Formats: sequence, structure tokens, C-alpha cells
Amino acid sequence: MNKKIVIQLILFFIIIFFIGLFFFNNSIKTKTEIFDIKKSPAFNKEYSNIIENIEYISNDKSGNRYIIKAEYGEIPEKENNIILMRNVEAELYFNKSEKIIIRSLKATYNTINYDTNFKEEVYLKYGQHNIKSNNLDMLFKENKIKIYSEINYNNLNTNLLADVIDINLLTSDLKIYMTENDKKINATYSKNVNN
Repeated sequence: MNKKIVIQLILFFIIIFFIGLFFFNNSIKTKTEIFDIKKSPAFNKEYSNIIENIEYISNDKSGNRYIIKAEYGEIPEKENNIILMRNVEAELYFNKSEKIIIRSLKATYNTINYDTNFKEEVYLKYGQHNIKSNNLDMLFKENKIKIYSEINYNNLNTNLLADVIDINLLTSDLKIYMTENDKKINATYSKNVNN
């Protein structure tokens, strides 16, 4: 046999070997990822699509900007415009005011109107305002944020416990209140040690 043909055959088999090895490794990785996702406690058979590292950015004509990110999300089969997100962080730049940051363990995001329902260990930071709660609804049509369920509000030296906080996104006004008339907001004020 000719030396040239032997070398070509050896190179051909080496190339086939590496191609086979490449496809075999990729198929194992893909199967492992699918298996791990299905074992995840957040996986639910009702959802057809799981998306990792989600980021949505929306801008309107007034220059308002909304960015929402999540570690992963699930799209229900029956509601394609809804994404159920996990480990969520959102930023809102509204009416050229300060940035609003929201974090939560879960959120339901509507891809059509951008309304978002945050739940579980919700944290909101807006300027000097720090708010923790169990639920927060961002309602773009109404230009407001509604925070409710076990609210703990901190601003400089003031701490408040209340049922509901409404934030008007157009005026930046806060309304803090209780759902029952006979209950009162629990407020504490601590003097600044430096003053």
C-alpha cells in the first residue's frame, strides 16, 4: 500500500473518532441537564418550557425603563404570556426619578402588560426607603406599586409595621395604612447617635 493512502486513512479515522467523541459528550451533558431540571423542586409537570437566566427590558414613550431578571422561569402551557420566575431581581426607572430595586424568591411576570406579582421574601429599595414584605404587585396600567402582607418599612430612623403600602409611580407619593380601621400602624423612631 502507498504511504500516502495509509496516512490519509489514519487521519480519516482520527477525525471520525474526535467527531464521535464530541457528539457523545454533548449528548451526555444534555441528558444530565434535563435530568437535573426535572429533579429540581421548582419543576412542575404542568409547565412545558423552562428558561434559565431570563432578562426582559421594556421602555415606554416617556422614557421609563423596566428590567426584570430571574435565575429561571416556567411558562404554563395554557398561558403563554405568563412567566413564573424564581430568584428574581427587578429595576424600575420611572418618571426620571430614583431607581427602584425589587428582589424576591418568586414572581409572576406578564409579558404583554409587564405587570408583575412578586412573592416570598420581597425586598424593595427606593432611595432611603427599605421595605420587606411577602407580596408586592407592580401595576403599570395604574402607575403604582402595591405592597402587602407582613410589611416592615425602614426609612432613616423610622421603622413601621403596616398592612399595605401604595407607591404612586407618577408622583412618588407613599400611602401607608392598615386594612382594618380599628388597627393602627406600629411605628418606632430611634434618634440618630451621631446627632
